[in-house]
Amino acid sequence: MASGGSLELFIKLISIPILARLLSPEDFGLVAMVTAFTAIVDAVQDAGLGTATVQRRGLTVSQVSNLFWLNTAIGTFFAVAVWASSSAIAGFYKEPRLIGITVGISICFLITGVSVQHEAVMNRQMRQGELAFIRLLGSVSSIALAIALALKGWEYWALVWREVSRSAFVAAGVWVRCRWLPGLPSRGQGTRSLLRFGGELTATNLLTALIANVDRLLIGRFFGPVPVGLYRQAQLLLTVPIDQLNGPIMGVAQPALSALQSDPDRYRRYYEKIVLLVSLATIPLGLFVAVYAEEITLLILGPTWIEASSFVTIFGVAAAMRPAIATSATVMITCGKTRRFLAVAIGHSLALTAFMLLGVRWGAEGVALAHVATTLVVMVPKLYYSFIGSPVKLRGFLGAALTPLVAGSVMVVALVALKRFVPLPGAVVSLGFGAIAGALVYAMVSMLQRRSRHQLITTANDFVSSFRRRPGGGPPVSG
Repeated sequence: MASGGSLELFIKLISIPILARLLSPEDFGLVAMVTAFTAIVDAVQDAGLGTATVQRRGLTVSQVSNLFWLNTAIGTFFAVAVWASSSAIAGFYKEPRLIGITVGISICFLITGVSVQHEAVMNRQMRQGELAFIRLLGSVSSIALAIALALKGWEYWALVWREVSRSAFVAAGVWVRCRWLPGLPSRGQGTRSLLRFGGELTATNLLTALIANVDRLLIGRFFGPVPVGLYRQAQLLLTVPIDQLNGPIMGVAQPALSALQSDPDRYRRYYEKIVLLVSLATIPLGLFVAVYAEEITLLILGPTWIEASSFVTIFGVAAAMRPAIATSATVMITCGKTRRFLAVAIGHSLALTAFMLLGVRWGAEGVALAHVATTLVVMVPKLYYSFIGSPVKLRGFLGAALTPLVAGSVMVVALVALKRFVPLPGAVVSLGFGAIAGALVYAMVSMLQRRSRHQLITTANDFVSSFRRRPGGGPPVSG
């Protein structure tokens, strides 16, 4: 499963520079303006019923069949609703081309509705490897189609059909591999309790999706498709690799911390090692990208996208800070503080929205800066409140992040001086030389801090050994 996910990430990363050179920022912006709305619907489309199928004990085939028909009805409803709202979305942005794009994207909801339960059944049967392979084939096929259409001059329609075809390829794959046909809907199967579970999860997903898409809604409404395209592609350049770095770390952290709840000292030490590892991976990467934003933009996206470099700088700084802070969510979840977790998420979301609304005055860059401003302003109170009642203290978090932060700061100073006093020809040469110099400075400063040397070595050993544990199986669907 991990290899499938890594290959899918690699394919997506490769497709970014290819499509960026075939299509314009406006093409990407037009589609992103629509998906800012449809992503909110997408977050609630399955009504939490896929998760209910995966987690509920003693689930029967009749219950899964009922959930299939519910998901199909919900998907059809949302497809029609999005189709009907196409004129309203175009009116919101004052962009008539969005009508056709919205109608095209609406097809995805119909396709996804008939595949939610098939994916959930395969997840329940611990067939994640097959699912990862299906998603990989779906990504490869849809990206290949988008590239072919872009070469033929289909402009933003290449991106629309990339989304539709990916949904279709994945749906076809899970239907073929799952080999389960739903029965007719029936009453008295205990479906109502599954709906209640899904409703609670849907409310949380809706809040998260609303906040996650405010930025594109604001930029698209006030500044048009080109800034949205620049903003979104710059964001993806950072979020995709950062998520891939953090995924394996957090995948190990949550079950390990859950098992250490009865031993506060070990819990605290293990969590501090997690913070150190996340910081070691993301702080230098984010800061390096911020310093070399222009060169990275030219190399990956091309000269047409040079205006995206300011967004790359901003998201680089945000990517250096946010992942380590986000580990506080794992503490609340593993300590059973789910209500506090929701309260923290709401508070952070409200602060981010407020800063975005304020940042609109300074253009699309002002909206992007809201991510950095929110992180700086809420970091200390957010962490302090998150750790109350847990073995972790704010002092321990700051101590664990100190070594990467100091080393990263020195690295930034060295790289800025290098760029200013030793100008190098071309983006490739500049990036290569900067990467080598930055890595050497970062490693040297990290190892020169006496307290950190032993901590770095033991943390690396513990983390590598933790990957040798294998997860157990899951419950099957009963007949």
